[in-house]
Amino acid sequence: MQQVFVLFQSILLVIFLIQDTVNLAPFNNLAKQVKFLGWTKLILGTALMSGLLGLSLYLTIHYSGVPLPTSAKVFFIIWYGMTMMGMFASWYKPYFFGLTPKEMEMYNQLFAGTHTILPVRNGFPGPNTLHLVLHFFGFPCAVLGFLKVAGVF
Repeated sequence: MQQVFVLFQSILLVIFLIQDTVNLAPFNNLAKQVKFLGWTKLILGTALMSGLLGLSLYLTIHYSGVPLPTSAKVFFIIWYGMTMMGMFASWYKPYFFGLTPKEMEMYNQLFAGTHTILPVRNGFPGPNTLHLVLHFFGFPCAVLGFLKVAGVF
């Protein structure tokens, strides 16, 4: 489990570093994101998310085979709890329950023209393919993070 956790966090870190800073069309729409948010917000968001994920990866490697100290346990619970809540609130709640017109406009501004494989629901295309890849690695990381806190590995 330890090796899978390290691998998945490493993959997520690479994706976090490039998703909002490198044009990966059609998987992101960097020009629209820059126009809507500006480079400063994109770089700060990338630095924050990548830094926190980097800390999680560091703690995972540093405490390999030994119990996590309380401070690391608290960090894992907060980091992965917030990540899962954010994933749900940002993508799956709107997909399954709909958006306000203002929220729909924001998503259209940020993600217009990006590749998606999910069918449109409530007028919302749902998580684009790049975010589905993030979620594919992010959800297992959260589960593994909670298992690490529980001392399973």
